[in-house]
Amino acid sequence: MKKITIKEVAEEAGVSKTTISRFLNNNYGNMSKETKAKIAEVIERLNYRPSKQAQALKSKHSYLIGVVVADISNMYSSLLLKGIGQVLEQSGYQMIIMDAANSITQEKDLLEKLLDQSVEGIILQPSSRQSENYEFISERNIPLLLVDRQTEPERWSSVLTNNVASTKTVLEKALEKGYEQVVVVSEPIKDVSTRGLRYTTAEKVVKDAGKDCRLVEIDQDNQLNDILEEIRAEHKRTLLFASNGRMLMDVLTWLIHEKIEIPNEIGVTGFDDWNLTELVGPGITSIEQPSKKIGKVAAEQLLKLMTSETNPIQENIVPSTVQWRKSV
Repeated sequence: MKKITIKEVAEEAGVSKTTISRFLNNNYGNMSKETKAKIAEVIERLNYRPSKQAQALKSKHSYLIGVVVADISNMYSSLLLKGIGQVLEQSGYQMIIMDAANSITQEKDLLEKLLDQSVEGIILQPSSRQSENYEFISERNIPLLLVDRQTEPERWSSVLTNNVASTKTVLEKALEKGYEQVVVVSEPIKDVSTRGLRYTTAEKVVKDAGKDCRLVEIDQDNQLNDILEEIRAEHKRTLLFASNGRMLMDVLTWLIHEKIEIPNEIGVTGFDDWNLTELVGPGITSIEQPSKKIGKVAAEQLLKLMTSETNPIQENIVPSTVQWRKSV
């Protein structure tokens, strides 16, 4: 099929190409309702699709937003991207999605590629805790917003959940059940600020209650089973606290495989991104992160950064919800 041009649309609608261009950019000015309705009808009837490349050249805008997540296979990332995409689409922007695969080196390469494609802004779930690794983005005057994690020292605005408050709430109540120790199961905490924050919060709550707190860092697929077997052999009243949804699912898989009665033998709670925990065992008490909403807020905040002349560093908190069930 022959590609319809803006000139043909203008001729069919009986207006100038400039008027069509203004319509496409939502710049209506004194355009009458009748003219707008006529143009819309012609565009739909001719199935006209404006060239994004041509618009970008003329307006000096790419209408592209780069989004880099640490691990796209994680359900958190999928819901996050859905939320971001919904907001950007309504605003006329397109996402370029990149997966850093938890590699700082790969992440740097992907960010460079995004800059080469003239993205107008970047939403980043950083794989590194060091702000210096991202200074090159600011040097190119590209707005950057961090999501889920913060870097040190704080250099950019971020959208996070209430990690401290939600961890404190669920553990304080759980400890009322008489647990002797809490074992925090996490991926390596040195790599990600969120993991460290959740562990230090858990450690303080547990120690303030006069109980033992242990950290178990998992960096190999089969490492978890051996560690949990050792904990089981101690015969202590134990609560397992998973620092994210992936760890929670791995812990639950082990408990179910070993036919361990929850919570009579071992209690379990933690952060969850899948909303599946009410279907497991007696129902798992979990901190459900509003991943999709976090994505929406992140997109909204980035669009503000792109249009504001002054951008003070802001930490935007989207609260998680504690779902109380029967696993603790």
